[in-house]
Amino acid sequence: MRGGPPRPSVLLATVLVVALTVSAAQALHQNSPGAIRVTPGVPVVDPPTQSWGFQVPFSSTEDLARTGSSGRQVFVFGLFNYDCQHLLPGPGLACPATPAPIFTQVTSGPGNPDNPSITAAGAVVAFDADGAYAGGTGPGVGHRQIFLKDLTTSLISRITDAPDGDSVRPSLTYPGGVLVFESTAPLLGGRSGISQIFVYRVSTATLTQVTNGAGPSTLPTIRKLGRILAFESTADLLGDGHDTGVSQIFWYDRGSNLVHQLTHGDGPSHHPYVAMHARLAPELGRAGRGPAIFFDSSAHDLPGTSGGPGTQIYVGPTGVGDLPPIVQLMPHPVAGCSPSAPGDTSYPAPDPAAHHLAFLGTGDLLCNGTSGSRLFVIDLRASPTALLQITGRGDVQGPVSASVGFWFVSLSTTDDLTGTGVCGHQVHLVDYFAGRWQAARSAGQVPNEPPPGNPAASCDDGDPCTTDSCNTMTGCEHAPITGCTP
Repeated sequence: MRGGPPRPSVLLATVLVVALTVSAAQALHQNSPGAIRVTPGVPVVDPPTQSWGFQVPFSSTEDLARTGSSGRQVFVFGLFNYDCQHLLPGPGLACPATPAPIFTQVTSGPGNPDNPSITAAGAVVAFDADGAYAGGTGPGVGHRQIFLKDLTTSLISRITDAPDGDSVRPSLTYPGGVLVFESTAPLLGGRSGISQIFVYRVSTATLTQVTNGAGPSTLPTIRKLGRILAFESTADLLGDGHDTGVSQIFWYDRGSNLVHQLTHGDGPSHHPYVAMHARLAPELGRAGRGPAIFFDSSAHDLPGTSGGPGTQIYVGPTGVGDLPPIVQLMPHPVAGCSPSAPGDTSYPAPDPAAHHLAFLGTGDLLCNGTSGSRLFVIDLRASPTALLQITGRGDVQGPVSASVGFWFVSLSTTDDLTGTGVCGHQVHLVDYFAGRWQAARSAGQVPNEPPPGNPAASCDDGDPCTTDSCNTMTGCEHAPITGCTP
């Protein structure tokens, strides 16, 4: 190892950080309810970007922080802050005398900010917005640009300001030192109008272009500390760069500065997510050691798999070169269950250590009679791997995120997981730790969900001078009451 082994003080610091993180996670699991409805109001989706720590960033046009703001803004839901304001019986959290607000409003003003990503410490948020955001002027206005905001100082940094393309979907590493995004602007020369992948090193303000293909490269995700990132592309990136018309999964090693190809299937592969994990279930083989990439695919000829039916979830290793053997994770065998139609599975989302993998499924995977787009989780540590079903009603809209913790998953769903009413697709946070959310775990069993509440009840904006109602297409509506004085 270059530079020799880590100093004892560095090792001690690392152990302390891990211990504190585990301790905090355990406390949150034992103080959080099984399900929390994070958002009210207009429909909200989970962003396609990566985040870390015990928080859920998202964008909404609802004035959630009650600041009087309008337009789309970025917010952060803090699980620790929520638990401190809704204490449950259990080990005490180290809550301040006056708990912080549940929602932090990150942005304000025009610019339509979207696609947020937040560091583990909750100090820095990345997002994309129109170039006019934060007083921007000049040729970059009218195109999406990448921004960073330091929540401790309120300092906003404009990472891109291109006049000839859009830069979108930024994802930060766990500590925030590296940022990855996609852009149709020729930020470092190269092709114009075709989405390419870029990496930005925050400390040195250094920008690196990863791809330069004739087909779009999109949806980058990055490993916890930033060495490896994965993305999808229709370009022949290891050949002449032409557009193949079929999306494949690639990954880039920042250490070697090389692009590698994970798939070369006869059908498209999408939604890659790179994760670092330890040895898991033996049936995962090489994909169960070191960095691996989860993805969904409709290909039938991925090496080592049978493919299909439809779109299913797979995982591939990054340590054995290009086009390695792939492990097919779905359909997943369940004792006593042989679904006639396994349906599609998509949007894989591993937790920070890839102990669990959340995903969407449309088939009756536990033979319990449920249907539609529902949330499932595979326990990757079990041998054989075990399947859990989190939701049984409503519609879950991808993507989903398992980055909040080892047993937490955030999702946008019409399912009333709290029994307090839900209007349209709203972001929920589920804690499926033992004793919290009761997921289905065996054939014929359904998730133990509360009876649905009144959708209009979830639309209460706290204003006595509005009549609150639910429009399932557009979300909550608040009609002013004529002559009412608050």
